[in-house]
Amino acid sequence: MIDCKPNTTPSALEPLGPDEEGEPMNESWEYASILGMLMYLANNTRPDIAHAVHACARYTHAPKKSHATAVKHILRYLKGTMLKGMILSPNSKHELDCFVDSDFAGNYKYFKDQDPTSTKSRTGDVIMYQGCPILWVSKLQTQCALSTMESEYLALSQSMRDLIPLREILKEIMTLVLNQSESPPKCIANSKSFDDIITQEQDSPIPKSKVYEDNHACLKFARLPRLTPRTKHIAIPYHWFRSKVEQMEIAIEPISTENQLADQFTKSLTLDKFKVARSSLMGW
Repeated sequence: MIDCKPNTTPSALEPLGPDEEGEPMNESWEYASILGMLMYLANNTRPDIAHAVHACARYTHAPKKSHATAVKHILRYLKGTMLKGMILSPNSKHELDCFVDSDFAGNYKYFKDQDPTSTKSRTGDVIMYQGCPILWVSKLQTQCALSTMESEYLALSQSMRDLIPLREILKEIMTLVLNQSESPPKCIANSKSFDDIITQEQDSPIPKSKVYEDNHACLKFARLPRLTPRTKHIAIPYHWFRSKVEQMEIAIEPISTENQLADQFTKSLTLDKFKVARSSLMGW
């Protein structure tokens, strides 16, 4: 692929399906080996290919010719952007914010109707520290959502599982390392041990985290002080983060779809939309 023709996007617009009756892969390279290399890039310095790589990785056990073509599509995109990376321009604020989005049953029109994975939604989120991306995710949800609002809420809850621990780690750094305390920090794994130090300072050492959500129904539901009978079936695994919202550590804010950075992790975008999203995330 050294002399291949470059592509402008990492994936085709149509979702990549299992293609069970498709032609088997017949290439000189190992599918799993190349996917491992691509996942290393996607997880470290190239979030712009995260969605495309994850879609291909789902078929590592039995790749078809169409899946090999999708991998080549990613490689052609990397060929055209091989001198690019991430341009990080941190600001002076210790803000830890999150953009989260979901694609409700986005594969249903393209997979077989009886394929259970066709009804699963995809979660996409990116966590920003001082305006720079530090963690991003693109993956299918394990539970079948019953509506767009529910798929957005499941994605919101999943993103909190990364955001809240990162907040706790950042609190420890700010209170026990950067403040140059006279007593050395205790080597305790449970970050709640430092709540007393934070309480003594009256204010949290880091600002309130903002989680940007573009679905108004999900936004309203996440802010409700109580549960509703229509959503009680997702109460146990997905309502756990509400305490952090009630404690005013996390604020869930609305954002337009055009400014939703996580949109590129849930689906393939057209060239114009992809360039705008990539520019906001990677700086070029």
